[in-house]
Amino acid sequence: MKKFIGVCMLGLFFLLMSAVSGWAGPRVAVMDFKNQTQYGGWRLGSGAADILTTELVKTGKFDMFEREKLNTVIKEQNLGASGRVDPSSAARIGKIIGVNFIITGAVTEYGQSRSGGGGGGVNVGKVGYHSAVDIRMVNATTGKIVFADTASHSKSSVKVKVFGFGGGESFNEKLATETMREAIKKVAAKMDPTEFKTSGNRKPAATAAKAAKPAGKAVVADVDGNTITLNKGKNASFKNGQTVTISRKGKVIKDPSTGKVLKIKYKTVGKIKLTEVEEAYSEGTVTSGSGFKIGDIIR
Repeated sequence: MKKFIGVCMLGLFFLLMSAVSGWAGPRVAVMDFKNQTQYGGWRLGSGAADILTTELVKTGKFDMFEREKLNTVIKEQNLGASGRVDPSSAARIGKIIGVNFIITGAVTEYGQSRSGGGGGGVNVGKVGYHSAVDIRMVNATTGKIVFADTASHSKSSVKVKVFGFGGGESFNEKLATETMREAIKKVAAKMDPTEFKTSGNRKPAATAAKAAKPAGKAVVADVDGNTITLNKGKNASFKNGQTVTISRKGKVIKDPSTGKVLKIKYKTVGKIKLTEVEEAYSEGTVTSGSGFKIGDIIR
């Protein structure tokens, strides 16, 4: 009888293991974010990565690699300080720890603003908090960027002072972090593993003709100093050495009677020369202009 129960328990164990294996999504590791703001230091980047990891675990769609183990591997392999790495470095880390994708990111905005006024000894002030994040997913096999997005979130609170008393508020790190968490949630919600193979490519289109020419304009996926990363490469016929013009959407002119868009005005931001062109992304160096932003388009 005991032997029979033991066999049943063993069979149940393997059944459960098979079920878990079937449910598990792509294996993903999240690196510390790069902090591009004046607040928080390295802790802010580490905290942002922890938040994203938690949000992805909640979805149940990914098999998340333990971040403490990831940091240990990075240190042991001497792969550089925490923060944003280039796709090839991310791919190298991914291969070492055995994951399908590496996620890198940056906190691009994290701060406080103030406004208000009053009279008669009473001052009403509005304190605002705003955060923005930039997140990329890199295929650990090919080094290709398979996902790139940015999001932001704001919160505000009203404080009242009477003859200088009450209502003062220094920088509230808790509220600022809440805005960062909400921004990260927005990007996490868009990460759908069914859109990608573990090889790092999106699911093929219905026909080869459609796959040969991806829909939508090429846009800026990352801005790192003088280096600009685009979300398209050879799949959009870009070539090394090519110079492209980057523009920003401006005024939208609509027909007042029908609401139909008649014209969209674009402002030229500058030009970049492509220095690295892969299948799904390309990088270039600024040759003219300034103030490039994620989401700017190639026209």
